Amino acid sequence: MIKGKNIKLLSTMLVLVLVLGAFLAGCGDKGKDIVDSKGDDKKQDDAKAKEDDKKDDKKEDETGETTGDFDGYPMDVGDVTISWWVGAGYGLHEAYATADESPFHAGLIEHTGVNIDWQFPTAGTDASQSRNLLIASGELPDIMYTMAGQDMEHYMEEGVVRDLTDYIQEYSPAYYKLLQSNEAYDKGLKTDSGKYYGYGFFREDGGWNDTYLGPVVRQDWLDELNLKTPETISDWDETLKAFKAEYDAVLSFGWNRFRTTGISGAFGAYGAANYQLFVDDNNKIQLAQAQPEWKEYMAKLNEWWSAGLLDQDVMTMDDDIARTKALNEVMGLSVTSMGQLTNWRSDAEDAGNGANWLGLQYPTGDDGTLSMVFGGYGFRSDVAAITTGCTDDKLEIAMRLLDYAYTEEGNLYWNFGTKGVSWDYDADGEPEYTDLLVNDPDGLNDAIAKYSGTVWSASGIQATKLLYLKNSQEAIDANDLWFYPNEDVTAKWTVPPGITFTTEETDRLSDIEDSISTYVSEMAAKFITGEESLDNFDSFLDQLESMNLEEVLEIRQGAYDRYLAR
Repeated sequence: MIKGKNIKLLSTMLVLVLVLGAFLAGCGDKGKDIVDSKGDDKKQDDAKAKEDDKKDDKKEDETGETTGDFDGYPMDVGDVTISWWVGAGYGLHEAYATADESPFHAGLIEHTGVNIDWQFPTAGTDASQSRNLLIASGELPDIMYTMAGQDMEHYMEEGVVRDLTDYIQEYSPAYYKLLQSNEAYDKGLKTDSGKYYGYGFFREDGGWNDTYLGPVVRQDWLDELNLKTPETISDWDETLKAFKAEYDAVLSFGWNRFRTTGISGAFGAYGAANYQLFVDDNNKIQLAQAQPEWKEYMAKLNEWWSAGLLDQDVMTMDDDIARTKALNEVMGLSVTSMGQLTNWRSDAEDAGNGANWLGLQYPTGDDGTLSMVFGGYGFRSDVAAITTGCTDDKLEIAMRLLDYAYTEEGNLYWNFGTKGVSWDYDADGEPEYTDLLVNDPDGLNDAIAKYSGTVWSASGIQATKLLYLKNSQEAIDANDLWFYPNEDVTAKWTVPPGITFTTEETDRLSDIEDSISTYVSEMAAKFITGEESLDNFDSFLDQLESMNLEEVLEIRQGAYDRYLAR
């Protein structure tokens, strides 16, 4: 068994899992965070905590069963090294050439006591392609992130990923407790046959954290023109025309922020330009782009495009270009993220141009229609999986290494870094960043990404407090507007995380679905620009049928039905 220094996993982990489960239970509170529950105990002297822990020879999980003589972190594992490939999320920050230089990656080794051989895709290469090549090579690292949960049954059958079911309760008690705290978490992180396959990404406040994207407007321009805050699509028409006439500004956005959903909910649609599946009111999997409501959405975007109200560069824009356009005052309405809104406001303040970007509620149809907003269930099935390259003698070490992120101590590290270095408690007993990060020449947001593993995605839990600390108050307020507590709008339409496919289904989908996805994206761009007339929408549907869309939907419906039956 693993021995090591003893750091108590505080009993308030129960509070953590209850807060994490709040969204799906219908009682979430976005104002709380993981560390709130500790109160004055947060300031307990480390030496006193360790001394108290020595009274306990064994840990217990929520069932009361002991988990052996594991003594906590950092572990003493001798000269064992765990290889860990990371393709997204907590990859190497561009400021560092190696993991040894990275505060987060080097710090995780120190805090867990496990020597980690960090591996990343070669700079400039596609992470998915890199992952596939790595799997095909047979030279598997012990841990891989990200791996798609939908493929795990297939990967287990192919001998790529290990089944963790028999070990997870003992070797990853904090993670197991989290999964047991909410039926949706447990259902979403195992296969149809009940096998646990990896360590997922969770958002502390569920739906609120998942709704981090939405519309924004130049409020100062609304005020100058005595325009009301736009609420309906007709209001958007009026606002866009006024901004164009007075400021030569248009609707603009980073295409990556708009292509998934945009403002399609105002038309009763469930997707924008990206291939998007959704669950309809009859619990059936459908393709958003094959619906008549999506055609109406495309018609409006084409109308704006033809009138010069929609930026002609949108399809080649990323966040950096959109940020520059916001600074140059050539856009007045947009769709962006909470983090980007923070950046835009900071840029405006530095430039002194008076731009007052604020969040808007998602627009409705003129009849009040709002079928969806960007959002989800507060967790994802992208996981850190332990591969068959991890031998039996290293399995416990790898599982406890991954479990660290879900402990209270580890959650603080994954979100904020090392206490006393990148963060400390304020007078109210809540985390705050130190001057090291606040005064970083590259800015606070960039500095946080150097020390935190949960900024984007992770095999861990993203704390709401992290988002509160890294974003402006106006961005937090915008997220309040974007989030709808009505699950029918924010999550019910979304195909839930954790659906898995058989090997045969995976193979068939890989044969036919990619071409459909590409075709949908290409046609969306053509419909918006007018290169393809919407009079030809029926021909578009016929082509989808000829490309075996019906078979794709049947396969996915079967997998969804199995998921519901778990």
